[in-house]
Amino acid sequence: MRPQRFHLLFVCTANICRSPMAAELARLRLGTAARSGDVLVNSAGTHGHDGADMDPDAAAVLRSLGGETAGFAARTVTVPLLSTADLVLTAERRHRAAVAALHPSAHATMFTILEFARLVRRISPDRLAGEDIAARAQSLVREAARMRGMSPPGPPDEDIADPYQGPAEDYRACATVIQGALDLPLRRILSGPP
Repeated sequence: MRPQRFHLLFVCTANICRSPMAAELARLRLGTAARSGDVLVNSAGTHGHDGADMDPDAAAVLRSLGGETAGFAARTVTVPLLSTADLVLTAERRHRAAVAALHPSAHATMFTILEFARLVRRISPDRLAGEDIAARAQSLVREAARMRGMSPPGPPDEDIADPYQGPAEDYRACATVIQGALDLPLRRILSGPP
């Protein structure tokens, strides 16, 4: 019997810069788990430019980091897409508010990328249960949601700046912020029980 899969969805505004960058950087970090389908990684936009290519500068940064950009097509986030996601990570708080308004029953699984990273730093690895990746990932999401309820509010700005139409260094900086924020959560998902 096939192990359960974990669905990870990244959301930004147009789904041409930040969310596709985050999705591909997550796939790169997840390696075999993403290639085997144990973790399904997707992206969408609150005002997605359906069918559009990835922003050329975002694609160039991803390729320089070893990522794949061929075949990408932007899309708008939908209720069916949100209902299949086990974790929704957004670039900004306004994206989190938009997806929560679209699918309120899944609010506990929705975080900004930087908020999720901050909460995961406060979770002891021994709180994570599960032998397989999907179970550990779901456990991490539950613990982050619990921690959000117990933690003081985060810093006022847990948004990732939009590099759209900015200089190349803005795209590289965006990728660096995303990589740094995803590192610990993805390590926790990939590592076995303590």
